[in-house]
Amino acid sequence: MIFKELVGVRKKQAAERKIPLFRSIQWAWFFVASYFTWSTNVCEFLLQGPQSKSWSSVTRYLLEKNMMVSFSLYTVMMIGSVLSLRKGLFKYQITQYTWTMVTISIVVFQTQAVFQIIYAGLFWFVMPSSLVICNDIMAYYCGQIFGRRLIRRKFLELSPNKTWEGFFGSAVCTLIFAFWFSRILCRFQWMTCMPDKITFSLLTLSCNPAPMYHDRRIGTLAEEAHFGVRKAIDAMTGLAPTLMNRFLDLEICSVQIHALCLGLFASFAAPFGGFLSSAIKRAYGIKDFNNLIPGHGGMMDRFDCQFVMFLCTFVHHRTFVHSPITVDALLASAAQLTAAEQQEFLQRLSQLLLNKNVL
Repeated sequence: MIFKELVGVRKKQAAERKIPLFRSIQWAWFFVASYFTWSTNVCEFLLQGPQSKSWSSVTRYLLEKNMMVSFSLYTVMMIGSVLSLRKGLFKYQITQYTWTMVTISIVVFQTQAVFQIIYAGLFWFVMPSSLVICNDIMAYYCGQIFGRRLIRRKFLELSPNKTWEGFFGSAVCTLIFAFWFSRILCRFQWMTCMPDKITFSLLTLSCNPAPMYHDRRIGTLAEEAHFGVRKAIDAMTGLAPTLMNRFLDLEICSVQIHALCLGLFASFAAPFGGFLSSAIKRAYGIKDFNNLIPGHGGMMDRFDCQFVMFLCTFVHHRTFVHSPITVDALLASAAQLTAAEQQEFLQRLSQLLLNKNVL
């Protein structure tokens, strides 16, 4: 729906009547990009799950050879797009194809992060989504209550109704919300557990949540932190030892620190996804991308900030939380080796364990 809204911004009905299947080619590009973006993630997840043995041969081939299938589809689309060009409409078609690629980058490529963060636990989907919603709501209320009372300078030409008070006030509210709401989510296993298979059934997730979802002393977390953080805490302890010792004895979930980091991004970077949407609407003289949601515009108006927020969450999770090497991933890779290679792998692993005095 978002792709339809964005490509429709530059649509000229009179020109497209002269171009057979032009809109179909745009949608074909969308589905090819979607397959290229998502098939790798799906294949990676399925290879690690117990359901991989139940694949059909066609499904296995399409997923395992996803890169070659994507390239083949891309080649077909490139040839088809060139053959569709019509004399007198070259400029319009090329600019439309360019806009299609920009739209695909905004809609498809950014959402590849969603698959990864959902299967890392629903926490990593619900938390960032909630932060954007909180920031958007509080920006409105802070702007209405305090707007242009402290800072009269205009905040942004693209959005004349936005104010500095709304921008910074919503940031404070979002950080408070991030710290509080992340702790609430930690109480629910179905938020913190990682599913082991893709299914359309509603299943109850049960697991032993990772340590980051459990309460721990701030002092213990500080001892495990980066050297610079430990040094700063030591310095503050020297200045106010009684107060700092009480502070270090408090218990929090370490994931609350991650939530604060995401809250900072939701407050100071994600809103610019909305400003980009405002720029697009101003460029083409439209108020909303669609009238699907009365009073709120179309789907793009609701998700413009969410896209970049999901991408940030994916990068943050992969950088500071995710372990790139897991037992399941190693077993999935070993399953693709030949019998002789599996035997060699087993021997070398046994030797490695012997060297470490594990066996």
